[in-house]
Parts: sequence; structure tokens; C-alpha cells
Amino acid sequence: MARKYLKEFDIDLSNLPATSTVRSFSILGTNGSKFKLEITNEDSPKKYYNFITKTFTTTQASLEKTISGHYYKDSITFPTVTDNDHYDIKLWALDGAVHSAYQEVRFGDDTIDINSSIGSNSLLMEKIIYQYTDLTLTISPFSPTATITGTLGNDTITLPMGGTKTPTAFSITVTAASDKAYKIVRQPIANDIVSFVSPTVGAIGGVEALPGEDIWSRTPRSEDKTVDGAVTSGTNVTMDDDVGSFWAIGDRITGNTALDSKVVTVTAISVGSNDKVFTMSEAIAISDGETLNFTEPQYYRWPIDNYVNLIKKDMSVTGSTQLESSTTTTDYRDTITLFENTEKEKIIVKNEAPFSSTIGNKPTITNGEISTQAGDIIFNKQQRRALAGQGLRIGGYGENEVVRLYDYEIKLSNLKVELTPMTTTTTATVNSSTTVNVTLQNGILTGDVVTVSGIGINTATAVPTVSLRSGATGQGNLTLSAAQTLESGATLTFTGSGQVATITGDIEILKTGSANKAIRFDIDKLLTIH
Repeated sequence: MARKYLKEFDIDLSNLPATSTVRSFSILGTNGSKFKLEITNEDSPKKYYNFITKTFTTTQASLEKTISGHYYKDSITFPTVTDNDHYDIKLWALDGAVHSAYQEVRFGDDTIDINSSIGSNSLLMEKIIYQYTDLTLTISPFSPTATITGTLGNDTITLPMGGTKTPTAFSITVTAASDKAYKIVRQPIANDIVSFVSPTVGAIGGVEALPGEDIWSRTPRSEDKTVDGAVTSGTNVTMDDDVGSFWAIGDRITGNTALDSKVVTVTAISVGSNDKVFTMSEAIAISDGETLNFTEPQYYRWPIDNYVNLIKKDMSVTGSTQLESSTTTTDYRDTITLFENTEKEKIIVKNEAPFSSTIGNKPTITNGEISTQAGDIIFNKQQRRALAGQGLRIGGYGENEVVRLYDYEIKLSNLKVELTPMTTTTTATVNSSTTVNVTLQNGILTGDVVTVSGIGINTATAVPTVSLRSGATGQGNLTLSAAQTLESGATLTFTGSGQVATITGDIEILKTGSANKAIRFDIDKLLTIH
């Protein structure tokens, strides 16, 4: 008798939304093959799917059928949930039937990917489907350099896992402090949205110099610091100065022939009882009154605790005051130039390394996806030892980075940034004068772009601008570019600067990710603050 096979279990295994969903399935196989299908959820006590009532109950239930016509078709109704859930699907081959040959697939952490694996080497084949509650996509203004300050106003969109959203209007704001005001640099574009991951830099013990890298090329932290008392034996050194910010653990010490000929570092600092004493990594003779220099080490390559799998070359790096300015991710190249500035000039690459590496670091897989991937990354600039333990933001710009980093596919349109015009009133009559006393100067900046309008304002020659103001806030005098005659209590409106900037547009969501995320408009590119 010919063997009977369950050849394929065909069902959509993608994540389910929170709302009730019906999914069809097919079991393909040899006619006469018998099977049992059982579906349970993660509740305690466990609940079983009843194929008759189309519900999950605590009463054990399953589906036992025999294939006829080479397949069996049915559907499963997954319920609405209020918290994340998952469903274990078990398909048994019965009465002499077997599954197709087993083809195993594993995740990066070496655990089995049961949904991607095919067939089974036993009578049981298992699959799993995850169900998630609704997701929130937040849209917000963001200043990567923290130079555009103010109160941020966000907008949010709620959507189901796996859902989409037709073009939907959004509006976000940034409101300046009472003594500050904004000007618009330019209008926003889709490439002004920045997406980033936020890893933490590892401890200094995990940092190593790359081949050919000089980690001591930095300008010394301090120079010409005087030794108080000769060091003839031992490793402790007493200085004239308290430690302050003059030296730190890990700094290289130079200043005499013996120190300069090798790498001697600060290994300990006596803080509290005597702030003038530090310990060297080895015993070196130092004369009384000799002056020392202290240099902090710096490195191109650093370990981070997560997201190495999402980092690519030329991403911007911010988030820590310990970072060098304009830091990006990049490949490392140690080169020499032969015959420089001649026709025979040639660059020789002595050592090189890629911008990232996960060697020795397996990923952590959660619900079928990489949740953690540690490794090393390389920066375009050497970073000081003080970067160890710091949190970073490593990101990129545009809609493509939203997909790559967050797994949300979006389209932005009709983008605009506007300033809410500032209004104030005159406190006295103005008779053919450029000086106008007003009740409030907040948000009214000077310059050709800041214009004034209102009843009585003379625009016959040109729209007047604000040339001068007596203060940043409160009542005061404004100097206009042209003389005006105005009544006391007249309302004036000023455009070109303001204290509330509003970014509006439409967002279409073509694909959702698996977690709540935020997309951020880089307002450093759109506004200046004064």
C-alpha cells in the first residue's frame, strides 16, 4: 500500500491585529490521509479552538478529518484581544500517514524557526501565530542638537497590527519660551524626518585600538602640571593641584624621558583624603617639580549593546555630550600616501575594517524577530574614553529609513511649517513716528522678514518691518522701518517670526511594524531660535 502524506499546511502565519480575524487554511495531502489539528492560546488555563462553535473554550477540542480530493479546507476565527496573545498550532499525522520530509530553518540565535521550517521528522508539525494589540505611531518635532528649544506638541495615529491608513492629516507644534522666538529657515520635505535606534556604549574594558590606530593623538587633557615631591620608588605620585579635571583614570602620563618612551597610564586616583595623589600603571622615577601632561585615550571602534543589525554606513550619531561633533558611522582605513602632490601620488591601505561587526555576538530572537543584536561599530572620528557607558542615537533621514529601522512604510505629502502671527496693541497715540509703544514684545524679532500690519499701518510705499525693539518680553517700544500714525489701542499683527511653529501634512501608512514607534521632524533644518 502506498504511503499517505500530509504534504503542506497552508495558512497565513503573519501577526494578527487585535480585532477578530478570520483566516482560511488548507491541508494538502494524499487522499485518505488522516490528521488531527489542535489550536490553543496562551491563556491560563489554556483554551482550545472549537471548529464547530468557532470559539476558544477551556474544554479540550480538536479537528480530526480525512483528506479527500487531495486537500482539506476550513477557517479559523481568531477573537478580539485586549493584550498580546499567541496561538500554538499542532498538526498530527494519524493512522499511518506521515508529514513531508523535514527541512529545518534556524534563527540567528540558533533556535528553530518553526514557521519557516517545512514538514516534520515526527508525526507532529507545529506552527505559531502572534496577535498584538493596536499600535500607536507618534509624530513629533525633534531637535537632534537640542538647539531648538521649546514645548513640543505631538500627534498620534492608532492602527492595528498589519493595518494600513489612508492619507490622514496631522499637526504638530513647538512653542518657544516667553523670551524666545522662531524664524522659518525653509519648508519641510519628507527627508526631514529622522529615525534612529538608541544603543548604549559598552564599558571601556571592551574597547580596543584598531590596527594602525594611534589612540594618544588627542590634545592633552592638561599640560605642565607640577609634581610635589620626587618619586623614587612605587607608583603613587603627588601633585601640586587637586585632581579636578586635570587627569582621569586611563589617561596617559608624559613629561620626562622615561614616561615618554612607553605608555604609562593613571590607574587610580585618591579622592577625598588627598585629591592630589594618583597611581601609575608602573613605577617610574619622577623628579620633584617636574611637570607632567595627561592625555585621554580615544578610539574609532566601540562596542554597543544592541541594534548593530540595523546600523549602516554614514548614519548620524548624536545623543551624548561626550561625542565629537558631526560623528557618523563609517569604515576604518589606515593609509599612507606615497609621492603626495605629484603625478605619482598613490594611497596605500595598510589596515581596514568594516563599519560594524557582530562577530562573537549572537542575536536574541523574540517572537520570531531579532530583539537584541550586540556588536561593534566604527565612527568617522575617534571618541574619548568618556564615551563608555553613554546612550547614543544612531539614525538616518527619509521615508526609507522609517521602513528599515521601524518596519513602518509611510508616505508624507502636503508638508508645511507656519508661524502663528504675533499680535499686540499700541499703548499710546503715534504721530508720524517710527517709534511705537506696544503692550507686548514677545516673539517679535527684528529684521527685514518681520513685517507689521493692522488698521492705520501705511503700506503705500512698502510694508513696514521691525528695525529695533527695546526688550524681548513685556511692554516696550518697537522701531519700524517707516513712520506711522496710529491710534492708542490699535491692534498690530507681526509676521515673519513667532513663538508657535506648526508643522502640518498628510501621512499615509502602507505597512505597520510590530511595535509603537515615533517619527520625528528634524526642526533644526526648519527653524532658527532667537
